[in-house]
Amino acid sequence: MRSKVFDYQLKKSTRRKTVAIKVHNKKVTVYAPYFVTEKQIEEWLRGKQQWVESQLTKQLTLIDSKQYPFKDKRITIFHEPVHLSFEQGDESKIVEKDSLLLITHSSRVKNNLQKYQQLLENYLKKQLTAYIEMRLTHFCALMGEALPNDLKIAVYKRKWGSCNSKRELTFNLHLISAPYHAIDYVIVHELAHLKYLNHSKAFWQRVERFFPDYKASSNWLKQNGMNLPWVF
Repeated sequence: MRSKVFDYQLKKSTRRKTVAIKVHNKKVTVYAPYFVTEKQIEEWLRGKQQWVESQLTKQLTLIDSKQYPFKDKRITIFHEPVHLSFEQGDESKIVEKDSLLLITHSSRVKNNLQKYQQLLENYLKKQLTAYIEMRLTHFCALMGEALPNDLKIAVYKRKWGSCNSKRELTFNLHLISAPYHAIDYVIVHELAHLKYLNHSKAFWQRVERFFPDYKASSNWLKQNGMNLPWVF
């Protein structure tokens, strides 16, 4: 929608009670209740103009810092760069050689890039799962907490982990590129949710009790999290 202030997309809902604004991927979206008029929205936006412009400028100048394994032949594992080599071989597999991963596909594979991606992500998932399982055992003993009922690794866009009332924990696969202390923080964070399924004061006190320097690790993820995802 064209505004006297700036361009934006307007989304109205009967469930909303207040006006909100979001700047993401260099686009502005305004969320508003149905009863709010466009004139009222325009007046509200004038007070947000400086903030919106600063967010747009920040996103326009943001450097693409994601990982591109196929292009750069490199990926970060536990905060350490690992070089990649892609070749045709007798079978599809990954062989570890010091700081190099040799990824091969058999002659029977039709889509080489898809196979490389599958092999690499399966390898990264196994590495992260092994580390998290080890640390879950350590921190559960430390926190007097029973092991979770299930552990899953998935890819999220906006969160590093999750916990539900069934005592199931899920962690973001992209954590494999983070340093150990950041992964440990996410583990303790999710374990604390087993007792408090919220972000109450008691929840944060429990996190701090068993991971005193959690703020440093949390800030590291906020500042460097955009560097962890990869694109094939």
